[in-house]
Amino acid sequence: MKIERIQIAADLPSEAGFAFSDKAVQGARVGKKENALYVDSPRRFKLFSEGTDTVHILSGNGHFKHARGETDFSAGESFRLENPGEYELNGRCAFIVLRGEL
Repeated sequence: MKIERIQIAADLPSEAGFAFSDKAVQGARVGKKENALYVDSPRRFKLFSEGTDTVHILSGNGHFKHARGETDFSAGESFRLENPGEYELNGRCAFIVLRGEL
């Protein structure tokens, strides 16, 4: 697994473009749009990927918990995770996950 802070050059999809589930997923409000997820998490949200995920933190702060340890994040930061396997974002936050290469 590789995790690195990045600058996103592409425009992120707006919250209005996501289709949100009526039911909470892991206690979070989750929306889907093509290869993207919008997550508004009250505490912790687990994800799994064998490819590349780009995560942009919209609000809040906390840390990624992954096989190699923990990485702090705060609002406005973006990260690329390559072959992360299972990982989680801990902390009250809203974020967008883009699956695949940008």
